[in-house]
Amino acid sequence: MTGFFKIDHVEYHLGSAGRTVSVSSSLEEGSLLVVKGSSGAGKTTLLKILARLMKCDRGLVSFLGEDWLSYSPQQWRSKINYTAQKPAIFSGTVLDNLKKPFELKIKKEQFNSSEALDGLRALLLNEDLLGQDARTLSGGEMARIALLRSALFKPNILLLDEPFAALDDNSARAVMAFLRIWAGSEAGRGIIMVTHNDIYKDITDIIIHEVVLPGPGVN
Repeated sequence: MTGFFKIDHVEYHLGSAGRTVSVSSSLEEGSLLVVKGSSGAGKTTLLKILARLMKCDRGLVSFLGEDWLSYSPQQWRSKINYTAQKPAIFSGTVLDNLKKPFELKIKKEQFNSSEALDGLRALLLNEDLLGQDARTLSGGEMARIALLRSALFKPNILLLDEPFAALDDNSARAVMAFLRIWAGSEAGRGIIMVTHNDIYKDITDIIIHEVVLPGPGVN
C-alpha cells in the first residue's frame, strides 16, 4: 500500500445494524478513492471516522507515515477535511461562509478572493452570490459552496459525502472537473468520496480506485 494515506483494518460497529465493518485501503497522492456500498453499509460512518468526528473500535490510519493520533483533532481536520452531504451553512453571506475556516487560525493561509472567484466560476456559480444570505441558497448551491469552502482552505485530503446528490448533470460534471483539477494542481492532495453517481468514471487522467463495503446481511 502507498505511504500517502493508509487505512489499515479500521473496524467499527454499526449499532442499528448490529454488525461490524472492517476496512483496509489506501489513497495515492493525486488520486481518487471512491467508497461504494449499499444503503446502510457504513460509508458515511467511515468518512466521519477518517475525519476523527467519530471513533473506530480498532485499526490504524496514517498520513505520510504518521499515525493519525499523533495529530490533535484540529490539526488532523485541517489536513483531512470532511464535507457532509447536507453541509453546515452558517449565518451571514456566502462570502462569510467561505471565509469561516480561516477564522480558526489553524493554518497560516489567508483567504484568497481571486481563488474564490475562480472556484465559483468553475462550479457554475455566479459571483453575485457572494453577497447573498447563505441560508437562502438552493440545496445544490449550498453543496457547491461548502465544497469550495473546503477546497479554499487547502487541506491535503477532501472527504466528500455524496457531492453530486443535489446537482443536475451539468453541475455534477462541473464539480467533477473542479475536483480533478484540485487534486492535481498541488502535490500532497487526494480525494476520498462516497457517491452513487458514476460520473467519476468519465475521468481518465487521474488514478481512481474503489473500495466496496459489504451491505447488511453480508459477512
